[in-house]
Amino acid sequence: MGMEEYGEQKTNAEKTEKGYSLIQIILGVIMLYIGLHHLPAATEVDTVATTISEETAAETAPLPSEESDPCPNGAAYYLYVAGIVILVTNLVSIVSRISKYLAMKDGTIDCGEACGLGFLSFALLVLFIADIAMLIWGSVLVFGAWSTWTDDYATYAAAPEELNYCAYQPMMTAFVILIIKWVLIPLLMALICCCGCLCACFGIKAASSAQNTV
Repeated sequence: MGMEEYGEQKTNAEKTEKGYSLIQIILGVIMLYIGLHHLPAATEVDTVATTISEETAAETAPLPSEESDPCPNGAAYYLYVAGIVILVTNLVSIVSRISKYLAMKDGTIDCGEACGLGFLSFALLVLFIADIAMLIWGSVLVFGAWSTWTDDYATYAAAPEELNYCAYQPMMTAFVILIIKWVLIPLLMALICCCGCLCACFGIKAASSAQNTV
């Protein structure tokens, strides 16, 4: 009975991880799509501007038009970069799981397979750290700009020193996704810890039961 419960808890933990990965992929696609469609339009680089002081540039440089840069406060760029990182992270995770399954199919893992799995695990760790860094960067960028944000370009143009502008869709998408991610991460960690504790308890119970039957 103990081993059956242990297996069930392990299966539930794997389902939770897969569900979180699916949510991450959906969020990544949404972020990449919206971010890509609100990046600034390509413009020619003004080489003369590099010789102008920051103070003079701030006074003379015109505001970007609403069409050329729909989100100059950086929220769209965050969605674009973070979306790519999330999708790549989950792609590497899927490849790692498939590789592990194929390596274990014959019951043994040789040296080459072990090296490959080790490299994938290291890459996954690096990308996970990058994902956390993206989350912190986005939180500072979006939450920091929230109090002075406006989606009315005319209002922003009237007081660019006091306000920051971004179109409604990318700013709200970034804001909502950041809140979702900050809620999901603690929940996932709590579920993993609970499943780990339950699996450990069931394992100890199963081991003690096996000793008693001997």
